[in-house]
Amino acid sequence: MIINRAFYREVAVTTVGVTVVLLVVMTLMNLTLLLGRAVRGGATESVLYVLLGYQMLGKIDVLLPLAFYLGVLMTLSRWYRDSEMTVLAACGIGLTHFLRPVILIGLALGVVVMAASFYTTPLAVRQIEKVKTQSVHRAEPHQVAPGVFTESAGTGQILYAEKVHRNGDLEGIFISSLEADNQGVLVAKSGRPFTDTKTGDKFVALREGTLYEGEPGAANYRILEFSVYNLRIEPKIIDEPLVPMAGQPNFVLLGQLGNPEANAELHWRLGKTMVLFVLALFAMVFAYTDARRGRMSNFFVAIVVYFVYSNLLGIGETMLQNGSVPAAAGLWWVHGGMGLVAVYLLRQRLRNRPLFVMPAGLVRA
Repeated sequence: MIINRAFYREVAVTTVGVTVVLLVVMTLMNLTLLLGRAVRGGATESVLYVLLGYQMLGKIDVLLPLAFYLGVLMTLSRWYRDSEMTVLAACGIGLTHFLRPVILIGLALGVVVMAASFYTTPLAVRQIEKVKTQSVHRAEPHQVAPGVFTESAGTGQILYAEKVHRNGDLEGIFISSLEADNQGVLVAKSGRPFTDTKTGDKFVALREGTLYEGEPGAANYRILEFSVYNLRIEPKIIDEPLVPMAGQPNFVLLGQLGNPEANAELHWRLGKTMVLFVLALFAMVFAYTDARRGRMSNFFVAIVVYFVYSNLLGIGETMLQNGSVPAAAGLWWVHGGMGLVAVYLLRQRLRNRPLFVMPAGLVRA
């Protein structure tokens, strides 16, 4: 049917456009936070981009339901505003006709949301924790943030570089080893990290510096000046990062069903697909507009409903984690309640009745 094809095309284009806009906005917001962390020495440039990529990957299951919600809302709102829905109604095609196309698009997106919720997002959370753990103990000298004292992957070594060039060269180098049997301080004018092609060991070729080795005042204390000194960066085994519940694989959560936090996380992942369809019903309700009302009035109500829904889900998840809600109830009481409200409002819209009817006593007052 031509009408269905037009609806599919416009909803798809609008949803993709909204998704891109939301991704750009969230990318800029996360980039600002990560840049602040990098300035404080908490992350280097390479780590920053990796973290940003994983953070965006972990937001797909949240952005798609919102983008679909706005896509259906904007499409039907335009059709109402341009009187296309009025013409269709005169031809016997009402709002209920679009229930089937909305559900079909929702099913296609629901598969993507479910895959992201159960696999992509937990994977992104695990990788973020891994990158953060590795960034604390940097294995590469050229990954040291300039002007910041950082612990290297070498045991007990503290590295400092006044300047770090893009090609990896270091200037104003200070290296301190705090091991009891190998205390020492090394100062060098410049250096360049390199890897031995035969052994794969990592070194820093230091130039024009001084090595202070041993404990000052002790018999073995010595001072060595050098023109070139190859310092080996000892590898260090980094402990596995502590993965939060949001990053646990599904089989781990299923094995901990008696744990309220694991139960809450499973319901949270499963509920993201339900959000897609409940919001789609609300979009069909709030899409109606006319010339007497502002174009943004329905969008304002729709956004308020979205935030109410999101906050209720957050409250429900917290209650599940605390054991205040039975595990069997999960978050279904939130989805069910919001779904009933959406069905009621859609019923009122189809009957051309006010969405919210005030009690007669309040109206007379």
